[in-house]
Amino acid sequence: MRPPRPSNFITNHIYLSHNNDYDRNVEKLCERATLHNKRVMLITSRKYPLPREHDGRQTAAKGRISVCRLIDIEATPQQLLDLHDGYQPFHGLPDLIIFDLHSIIAEVLQRPVMQQCSTDKLVRHIAKCSAAFANYRELVCNEWLVAGEGGKSVTENGSHGVDTIVVMSQESYPMTPAQFKLLMGLYFWGNECYTSFSKLSAQISISQGLTT
Repeated sequence: MRPPRPSNFITNHIYLSHNNDYDRNVEKLCERATLHNKRVMLITSRKYPLPREHDGRQTAAKGRISVCRLIDIEATPQQLLDLHDGYQPFHGLPDLIIFDLHSIIAEVLQRPVMQQCSTDKLVRHIAKCSAAFANYRELVCNEWLVAGEGGKSVTENGSHGVDTIVVMSQESYPMTPAQFKLLMGLYFWGNECYTSFSKLSAQISISQGLTT
């Protein structure tokens, strides 16, 4: 699997979290995006209470937030492949994709069976997940470029394009700092990194036109 090709229609971001308390921030960003008629794909191992009732617009949110709940780190590459293969044109392509890699790693570190695995094996699993998402991201980008909506290009539709967010921990464990740097270079090269979710959210708001 290859990292995605650069494109004017897709903007990639990384959020490096210093703890596990980012779920509410992610949830709020998803909700705000749907209130501006944006489609959101949330790929995570966490249980998010989405969509929640807000201002009586729960129905609108339900149709625009898709949550792909990951089973485990070993199955994630196949799940991401199935996610793209199961795409139906009438559902529409996502405007915002959030890949919660942090939750996948946290989940695997808590599983007794996986705790018995060697560190090298865990790192390989993380690399496979990263490669699978990079491939999924490229496939989505290609769908936008080729089809868009109604057979038009992204720019013809007046779309703001696609924004992707990869959530990772600031701590490299179970990877070494060198392995972490290599992973970033292989699959997330050129992604703009943030350690403040509010700054990231502000950038997404501008990019997706959520400020009006």
